[in-house]
Amino acid sequence: MHEVIVAATVALCIYCIIDAVLEIMLIISATLNYNFAVLYRDVMTQLLDKHCLVVTLCRRPRPATPWFDAKCCDACRKARTAERRFRRKRTDADKRVWADKLKAMREFYEAKRSSFWRTTISVNSGNSQKLWRTLHGVLGEAVTEDTGSKTTDEFATYFKDIVGSVRASTATTPLYDVSLKVTQTLFHWTAVTHDEVEKMIGSALNKSCQLNPVPTWLVKDVGQLLSPFIALLFNKSLASGIFPSDFKHAVVRPLLKKKGLDVSDPRNFRPVSNLFSFQSIGEDYTEKTSGLFRRQHVDACKTVSLPSVS
Repeated sequence: MHEVIVAATVALCIYCIIDAVLEIMLIISATLNYNFAVLYRDVMTQLLDKHCLVVTLCRRPRPATPWFDAKCCDACRKARTAERRFRRKRTDADKRVWADKLKAMREFYEAKRSSFWRTTISVNSGNSQKLWRTLHGVLGEAVTEDTGSKTTDEFATYFKDIVGSVRASTATTPLYDVSLKVTQTLFHWTAVTHDEVEKMIGSALNKSCQLNPVPTWLVKDVGQLLSPFIALLFNKSLASGIFPSDFKHAVVRPLLKKKGLDVSDPRNFRPVSNLFSFQSIGEDYTEKTSGLFRRQHVDACKTVSLPSVS
């Protein structure tokens, strides 16, 4: 059972964003000391809960069908079209057409399935590992390579122990002696404009995270409306030197290092952090600004001091 947010129409989603921007701007005009990251999260969450329905769906996990291609999809579409025509008109002729299309679709599916597995077995005949994987697929046995039987708590404990062991092994290491040098200092950041933010939002990937209150694709669609507020959030963070605490969280997932490794051994996994979408956009702008400063002063000094950020 999964809870998913279902928007009635795209226009409704756009209305939610417009409503959100107006409400955000009203709150900002009342107080400039508000935590903008928390403001964005709370307002967007409340508006989606208000304007979009939350429904519960039952999804049955099914193994992927590797031989199903565009031609199979076309055969299915023709059979469904004939079925709808028969159910609408209820004539014997349409019933025969539907039966013929359905029979042709099943015969085509069987031919595609047989051809795919025969070809795959023939190609992997010299590799026993791939051949056994192919036979598992033919027999309908799922080969799991996600996380095996390990729980989230077991992975969290393992990754935490790794960090603890690294810190313990380096605890007695003497600090590196860095000689003092005269450096150029970046005293303040250049304010980001809403046009720059809109461009960065548009060029961002359509990846989403559980920490995002709004899907990334929706934010990109209305980036022109949200860009002034996001620019204000970035500029406030850079000017104060405080990184929003909401952006310091990440969803950590274990990822198998290499296909075919033993999923029962946690050493074969590495932690991958899924970040809040605006966090990566803010980091890109910060890197762009500091990189420009370094290139401008590279001839004067190799070391650059940047404003501190907590």
